[in-house]
Formats: sequence, C-alpha cells, structure tokens
Amino acid sequence: MHKQSLVIFVLAAAGGFLFSLLHLPLPWTLGPLAMAIIWKTLLGKVAYWPKKRRNMGLIVLGYMMGSPFTLSVAQQIAQQLPIMLLTTVILIALCLGTGYLAERYTSIGLANSLIGSIPGGLSQMSVICEETKGTSVSVVTLMQTVRVVTVVFTVPLLALHGIATHVTPAAMSTVSHMDLSQLPILAIFLATILAFVKLAKRLHISNIYVICPVLGTALLTLSGLHAPVLPAPVISLAQIFVGIRMGLDVDFGSLANWKKISVINLFTVLMVILLLLGVSYIFSLIYPVSFVTAFISMAPGGMSEMALTAISANADFPTVVAYQLFRLLFILLVCVPVTKWLIQKKLYRI
Repeated sequence: MHKQSLVIFVLAAAGGFLFSLLHLPLPWTLGPLAMAIIWKTLLGKVAYWPKKRRNMGLIVLGYMMGSPFTLSVAQQIAQQLPIMLLTTVILIALCLGTGYLAERYTSIGLANSLIGSIPGGLSQMSVICEETKGTSVSVVTLMQTVRVVTVVFTVPLLALHGIATHVTPAAMSTVSHMDLSQLPILAIFLATILAFVKLAKRLHISNIYVICPVLGTALLTLSGLHAPVLPAPVISLAQIFVGIRMGLDVDFGSLANWKKISVINLFTVLMVILLLLGVSYIFSLIYPVSFVTAFISMAPGGMSEMALTAISANADFPTVVAYQLFRLLFILLVCVPVTKWLIQKKLYRI
C-alpha cells in the first residue's frame, strides 16, 4: 500500500473507532470521512486513496443492501406496489422540493441541490455526483452528510419516544467471523456481482458499482439462495474504504458558504421529516398499518438504521425492509437517471 494511503487509512480507522466509542451514527463511514477532511483540508496534508478501493467498499455495501430482498419481501412489494410507489414519489417530491428551496437561499446551483437532496444514500449519491455534469462532489457530499446525520438522530428519537407505544431493546445481528462452509456461496454472489459489473461496463451503464451489487445480490436471494452474513470487521472495512474517498472529495476551500449550506440543509431535512409525520399518519388511517411502521418505512434514512429502529419500536419489520428497499431501487433505477437526464438536457435553469 502507498505510504500516503497507509497514513490516511490508519487515521480513518482511528476516526471510525472514536465515532463508535461515542455512539455516533454511521461511525465507520462518518468517522473516516471526518478524518479525511481534517487531514487534507484543515491540515493541508497530501493524501492518496484510489477510486478502485472505494469501489471495492461499494460492492460490499451493495451486497448488504441487496441481501434482504428475499422472496417474502418481494411478495410484499408486489402486493403493495401501488402504495409503495405513491409513498416513494411523495418522499422524493418532498426532498426535491425542499432542495429547490435550499438552492434559492444558497445559490449552489440546482443540479447540486437536486442530487444533494435525493434520499438515495450517502455513498451512492457521492458516486452519482461524479458522473453528473454541473455538480460538485463537495457540495453533494456535504448535503448528503447533513441529511443522513439529521435523519439517523431524529427519526429514531421521534419513533421510539414519540410514536411507538411499546419499545424494546434491540441490536442488529453481527458476526465476528464467518462459517467457512459459507465461502462457496459467497463466491457465487461475488462472481454474479462482478459479471453484472462487467456487463454494465460494456453497455456503458452509469453508477455500476452502486446498482450492480444491489441487483446481483437481490436476484440471487430472490431465487432462494441465502446471502451469508458478512463479518462485522469486513463491513466496517468497506465503510472505511468508502468514507475515506468521500472525505477526500470534500473541498471546503471551494465552498465559501459551507456553513450556510449546512444550516439551510438541516432545516430542509427537518421540514421533510415533519411533513412525513403527517403523511404517514394519514397513511395509517387509510391502510392496515401502524403509525410507527408507516413513519419508519417512509423515513429517508439508511436501511440498517431504520431496520434497527423498527425492531426497537416493535414496528412491522418486513414492511419496513420492503419499503426501504423499494425506495432504494426506485431511486437508483428511475429517479437518478431521470434527474440526470433532465439536468443534462437543461430542462432546468441551472
């Protein structure tokens, strides 16, 4: 490993460990991201972290996001497809609408504001930004980071201490090591994902390291093949690989108004969450689903964080996973391509 890469990796791992000790959200992504920003931007040090390593991390994270797509989840999506589509469109419309308002006060450009407001995942939107003309990775990463941190702190607080009638402690299942007998199955998943990536490259499809791992894994689990649970250190390592690159891509030197962007984006995210409270309450009155289940299902947060919140709040776990996974796939396969096309065709005044 390159000396500069080794230094930033050690610092990033230390940042992830510190964030974990402090019980901060997404510690192994936001910790390395923060350390990379401090090292490169604030201290002015030279850092090197190739995109190839970031892409390796994305494959692992994509595998994790696609693994819940079992046959039962697929059946639930099929049964509630119209409602899932409606709620997803409402959420995206709220996010894009508040993003448009944020651009009016920050002048960051509508392309940055739209991509930065799409609730498609911190690492995924940063990668997509690289492939969209007229956007800044620094601005989009900053906006997505503010969104994720706000959602991860606010939604569990509202769900567990404001909506849920009964709360139980819960923890996501993690393993420190993997059963070696699962390695052949894991190899099948990896081979499928790499085949998807190779095919997507030939077809000149964008966002391949975001979409291909999710789709490849989802198709195999849908066929009945159980996705092995990855050891916790592997998952943490993947997040470090992604977090480092995201932090190095942020350049506050080019963002004279980064404080203003952060504050306004914070208020727009809070506005979306409050509006979703109303939407989810109306949804719970019309359909046979609890208020807390509807709220967590629609929340624009990470799947793992929302799943943990659902377990603790005694919400309907399969419903939450189904809605969150459908939203992720819809954003990656429909929302982002359409938004990029509109931006590139200059149908917006950017």
